[in-house]
Amino acid sequence: MKNFTLFSLLILLSFVAQSQQNQTLTQNVCIGSTENYNVVTPLTASTFAWSISPASGGSITGTGNNVNISWGTTTGTYTVQVIETSADGCIGDAKTVAISIKAAPTANAGSNQTICAMAGTTITLSGASAGNAVSQSWTTNGSGSFNDNTVVQAVYTITAADILAGSKNFTLTVVGNTPCGNASSNVVYTLVSAPALTVSNNGAVCETNALSLSSNIIGATYNWTGPNGFTATTQSPSVSGNATLGMLGTYHLTVSSIPGGCPSLTASTTVIVHPKPTTSGIWHN
Repeated sequence: MKNFTLFSLLILLSFVAQSQQNQTLTQNVCIGSTENYNVVTPLTASTFAWSISPASGGSITGTGNNVNISWGTTTGTYTVQVIETSADGCIGDAKTVAISIKAAPTANAGSNQTICAMAGTTITLSGASAGNAVSQSWTTNGSGSFNDNTVVQAVYTITAADILAGSKNFTLTVVGNTPCGNASSNVVYTLVSAPALTVSNNGAVCETNALSLSSNIIGATYNWTGPNGFTATTQSPSVSGNATLGMLGTYHLTVSSIPGGCPSLTASTTVIVHPKPTTSGIWHN
């Protein structure tokens, strides 16, 4: 019985020794990283020959039993090998380990933007992207809320406090595959408060006097319409320098292409034209 137990132990030790010749478990590293590798239980005064296959996988710094490897920028699986030579000149078996280079995560929150905003307006972070990610999430210094902050192109609802602050930061954080770390990117949205459109005229005017219209939004596109087929495309047009009774009525304005990307607005103003007095002549009683 003792002989059987001893025999079993010898077989187990032999199996362990053989399995230690080469490590079958692939180790993961992040692209472009520098990692430390060392020989387990080296003999005193041994020398070591390290190599990487394919050699393009990285570069080795050091020649002893403890070296650093700076991994390159190409993903894939590579083999690290070391051969130990004892002080007596005896050459040991090659030891190898498989190394898988993983791509680093990427995060792009998109370009800074200026938008027209009202409380309840939503921002879709459509310019964002994430790569080589296990997961991603958005954070902000705003007081609004995301519909789902774990999707890349999330939707955020603006609050009145956000607009009052003037701008808000949004940060996209991407969690990479182990052992790669995280990546993050930031974008700033400048919030322009949506203007209120007001229109007016210089009336009431008397017949034959000058009649003009005005609006308060600057730098937009204008489309005026009114009585007698009146049209104009300026911010504050002149209707006529010689008003007629046919010019009285309601004038409508649509303003589009408002700075900051604000939606089109409409408003109207009513013109009153008073008739000039008419006399049939002067009579002497």
